[in-house]
Amino acid sequence: MTIGIICELNPFHAGHKYLFDAVKCDDDSIVCVMSGNTVQRGELAVYDKFARTKTALENGADLVIELPCVYSTSSAEGFAKNAVKLLEATGVVDTLAFGCECDSQDELIALSREIKAHDAEIKLEMKKGLSYPAARKSVIKSDLLDYPNNILALEYLAETKLDFIPVERIGLGHDSEDVNYSSSAIRKELSPNEIFTLKNCERAVLYKLRTMSAEDFLNIEDVNEGLENRIVEAVKGAKTLDELYDSIKTKRYTHSRIRRIILRAYLGITKNYSFEPPYIRVLGFNGRGKELLAKMKESASLPVISRYSDVSALGENAQKLFELECRVTDIYNLAHKEILPCGEEQRSKVIII
Repeated sequence: MTIGIICELNPFHAGHKYLFDAVKCDDDSIVCVMSGNTVQRGELAVYDKFARTKTALENGADLVIELPCVYSTSSAEGFAKNAVKLLEATGVVDTLAFGCECDSQDELIALSREIKAHDAEIKLEMKKGLSYPAARKSVIKSDLLDYPNNILALEYLAETKLDFIPVERIGLGHDSEDVNYSSSAIRKELSPNEIFTLKNCERAVLYKLRTMSAEDFLNIEDVNEGLENRIVEAVKGAKTLDELYDSIKTKRYTHSRIRRIILRAYLGITKNYSFEPPYIRVLGFNGRGKELLAKMKESASLPVISRYSDVSALGENAQKLFELECRVTDIYNLAHKEILPCGEEQRSKVIII
């Protein structure tokens, strides 16, 4: 069995190791599709994608492919949709595994169907000024919707036809103070002098936002219904990013949505990149992963690339996306206390264990 796992590992913790070990038997392989240097919370990854790839391979993954920045900074729906597309496009993954608070396949399937059946009612609630998560919870009275990993699991199920294995999450849970099983708890313990963080380039972010017009913000995914004007006004007075997020947030616009919009604006990830993944980019592999990669090159429905020179033979969207990834990495390298040079994306090499 070849198991696909969608992850960020930001950073890797004991819960990730538990998931890998829970689903992998002796003859199984794990293919991870992992967010690159930007993550779905609307933040920069605390460690770069190649460092996190190495950790994944050392702890049970066999092959790691990248979820590009366009998709890793998307909503839960966009994140799940495009990550699943990449796993399915490999042609070698037959099962999707994920950690969540509910490990009942039947309950997750039933809830996924219920949400789909009540889509029109949820949209009516949103017209009252509620965010999508709040509107969904208003219509679907399920306690399972109180947990973020369940919500991602439901998005995966809505997008894939792969078999799936839900694994009950252990520890105190998402966004808890459990430094063994919560990435957010671990991040709080990390010194900004040791990691990549937007705080290290806060002035640069605020500068970029102050140069943008309402029309510029309107060209960022998830900005609509006058939100661009609210952002422009908030930017004028904000002296910190936290102050900016708080001043934009309303019942309709969640903190996570605002953070994603601001990050995409800063990095130049516009609606011009609203196309499906045009390639599968390999970040690293081990011995078993090398065998999988050989099969994947025969079975994949998308081009498989592992270095900068591979991109020149691909189509316009592929070249456009990879060039964006290069620019985003150059900007990402400003977010460390020790500023790193440009061009690292082009010089990067696949991690081989």
